[in-house]
Amino acid sequence: MSNQSLIARIESCLKRVQAQQDTALALADSIRGNGKALEAMPYALIKEIEGMAMDLDIAQWHDDDGFVPELGPILLRVEDWLAKLPRDV
Repeated sequence: MSNQSLIARIESCLKRVQAQQDTALALADSIRGNGKALEAMPYALIKEIEGMAMDLDIAQWHDDDGFVPELGPILLRVEDWLAKLPRDV
């Protein structure tokens, strides 16, 4: 599968989370699964995958416990990360 297809899956999930149609956990799973399949990834971008996914997991735990999660800054990090990904591989 091409990088463009994998990135599109993550972007689609991000949009659903931003529209409150999906959960932070779904985005964490999408970043982990699709992000690790990307090719020609610089090491710095690979390292960010688990950090972002863990932050999304924690936000989901807060939501599950009845607290309002701080998703805004995490979603901005995801957007910034997506903009840096190699698409033409």
